[in-house]
Amino acid sequence: MTVTPVVSSNDPVLAATVGEWLRESRMPLPLGLKLRLDVVDTVPLLDDPREVFAQGDVDIQAGEPLGWVHLTWRCAPAVARIDEHRPAASIQVSREAVEQLDWMLRSFLLVTLIFLWKRDGRYHMHAGTAIDSRGRGWMLIGNSCSGKSTTTALLAARGWQVSTDDIAFLTARGDRAAVLGFRSRIALRPGGYELLGRSGGIALPARGKTGFWPEELGTTWVQAVEPDIVVFTSVGADRTTMVPASPHAVMQELLQWSLWVMFEPTAAQEHLDLLAALGRQARCYHATLAPDLFTAPGALEDYLP
Repeated sequence: MTVTPVVSSNDPVLAATVGEWLRESRMPLPLGLKLRLDVVDTVPLLDDPREVFAQGDVDIQAGEPLGWVHLTWRCAPAVARIDEHRPAASIQVSREAVEQLDWMLRSFLLVTLIFLWKRDGRYHMHAGTAIDSRGRGWMLIGNSCSGKSTTTALLAARGWQVSTDDIAFLTARGDRAAVLGFRSRIALRPGGYELLGRSGGIALPARGKTGFWPEELGTTWVQAVEPDIVVFTSVGADRTTMVPASPHAVMQELLQWSLWVMFEPTAAQEHLDLLAALGRQARCYHATLAPDLFTAPGALEDYLP
């Protein structure tokens, strides 16, 4: 995947770093992607009267009456202006922001790319994905600290193919919904690392986690998964349980973990149609994940009703 022509900057090192990050993700780039990223002494304040939506440490302003999307990073001075229709963004960042480059990539620049990929028919979900030994696609959906990454690492160690533990993009594949994974290390907090019981990995000190590539856990990475089973995750102290989710709860949960549909009208109907297709094609469950999951021979499969 060639990235250099679509990333330009007044800082060649920054352009090369962002380009390598995109290559490492293995996400197909939108046709016509233009990403202009400049380091400036003073980040301008964009005149924008629209309501601010906070998503993590990024403030989002989108929709009428201006059309284009305005992002502001709260961790250090940085702003992005994203074209209303085309996958094009102009970004200005301070030197203070560049000093936090790893976090800026996973936070501010990732949100920028979420809007750019949206213009190419790919819609972000906070989810992990894997394929079991029977070829069934699984999707684990939930908030941070809901067990997605730890469970994804366990599934990888059990030989399941994995795509992502966190950054997923819903897209159409014929009449079915598919999910593309943003390739990155499976990142475990100390408790998850201890449960996994595997040595190695790389320390991610800025995030307080330990990261593993799927191959380091004995499996292979796969880019696309068509979910047959969707699990809405939470963490419990006693035992793992899995119960069917009602149709109403399914759509409510899917919307909750794919909030980008609410920020602007661009492709909102297609986004909603894909969420509905996902809800129809998959068996959906609410799961409480507990340490006994790590002693079950079949991992998640043992807990299906």
